[in-house]
Amino acid sequence: MISVILPAHNEASTILQSTKRLTKFLDTLNHKYEIIIAEDGSTDNTVNIARSLTSEKLKVLSSKQKLGRGLALSNSIRFAKGKIVVYMDVDLATNLPHLKTMIQEIEQGADIVTGSRLMKKSQVSNRSTTRNFFSNGYNLLLRILFGSRLLDHQCGFKAFKKSSILPLLPEISDPHWFWDTELLILAQRKNLKIIEIPVKWTDKKNSKVNLLSDIPYMGLAMLKLRFK
Repeated sequence: MISVILPAHNEASTILQSTKRLTKFLDTLNHKYEIIIAEDGSTDNTVNIARSLTSEKLKVLSSKQKLGRGLALSNSIRFAKGKIVVYMDVDLATNLPHLKTMIQEIEQGADIVTGSRLMKKSQVSNRSTTRNFFSNGYNLLLRILFGSRLLDHQCGFKAFKKSSILPLLPEISDPHWFWDTELLILAQRKNLKIIEIPVKWTDKKNSKVNLLSDIPYMGLAMLKLRFK
């Protein structure tokens, strides 16, 4: 079984359309699947819309208080029934057909497959020059400070062999945006097999990332991990 996680905080305007698109695509694959909406303390109507969609194939894991995107993902991975666990941003910014490649790579022995917006074959649309600059700088620092082999640590499109990453989850200290990076750094330290694939990605202009507050936060999280 494949478990697909959609982290959601105040996504009332997108959750219905995104789950419909995702379900339609997953129905074309030759796999049993479940969709898990990781609802994280929303203050809009997200949780009610999500619960109205509940079915045999769609589950809602909800928190009354905001835990942070990373912690919500960790809880959902533990909850998932699939041997392969995928998570993607709820706006479905990454082209869904890449999911087939990710699943195939896990089935062929990879522990983690992560999408990359920074590989030569990647196709990125509508991303501002400012966000592109900070993304490149952030990932360059990670390669310098940690010797990471990866180009893009923060793409919201990843697949995991569940049994391989469950032991990592208790070691991740960041509950929010830095979760992806910390997971990938820890996985490299433990010599897990990580495959990075180029993706077609379109900025939907509704990102929850705030450059003014999140850049200092990510920088501090990076330093904490470096000297941990």
